[in-house]
Amino acid sequence: MISLPILIQDIKSNFKFWMAFTMVLCLFMTVMINVFTPATIGSLGAATNGTIVGNLLGGTSTLIGFMANSFYTLMAIIFPMLYSIIVGNRLVAEKVDHGDMSGLLSTPTKRITIVMTKAIYFICSLVLMWTVVCLLGIGVSHIFQQDELDLNTFLLMNAGCLLFHLAISSICYAASCIFNYSKLSMALGGGITLFFYVVSMIVKLSDDLDVLKYLTLNTLYDTAKIIEGEGYGANFIILTCIGILLYTVGITVFCKKDLPL
Repeated sequence: MISLPILIQDIKSNFKFWMAFTMVLCLFMTVMINVFTPATIGSLGAATNGTIVGNLLGGTSTLIGFMANSFYTLMAIIFPMLYSIIVGNRLVAEKVDHGDMSGLLSTPTKRITIVMTKAIYFICSLVLMWTVVCLLGIGVSHIFQQDELDLNTFLLMNAGCLLFHLAISSICYAASCIFNYSKLSMALGGGITLFFYVVSMIVKLSDDLDVLKYLTLNTLYDTAKIIEGEGYGANFIILTCIGILLYTVGITVFCKKDLPL
């Protein structure tokens, strides 16, 4: 069910994207951990109380709280999302659009093997990305913020973020498998995921906009519930199910659809 040559080719062709986005996340993770001091954050919170910035920075008196309302709300969402949009499209739709998929299909390799291999690459690349970021965060906090990091909550925060991005990647991968043209794949996969992000940011601006949270998948990655230590389990399960379902849909559709010659 897996083709090693295709897997190696996907690793080589997408490595620069994986490395670039992983390095950006590592950089922001390091900076955010280093700039945290309870006194500074407390002063900032008092100065911005009642403002939009105050809403975004609420509950940042601890390192994990500060990370939850800065890194895990902004950088940890948008950068891996962009990675999924770009790479998800490159894995299948772009290959079909440019005619490269015809070459693969002319070999004895079955369709199911091709798309399964690419899905496994996509999933493993995100798992590795978050493993690197998580380990770096633990190391940096040990050096610069000793005894400030709640390790169990930090690990849950990263696990939840990984599950969220696996669900996001499944949207992009399904779109890539369904459409034969890159522009359509990008429009659906990228459009939906960016819509989710914009709506999630709008919701944070005011409690009056709370009803909009039902329009975005980002609601299922609730950092507040993770910090509280309850109520996040069901969200994790839903994100996992969405990822499995949409990867399955994408693979099934690609194996059955007609492809341009």
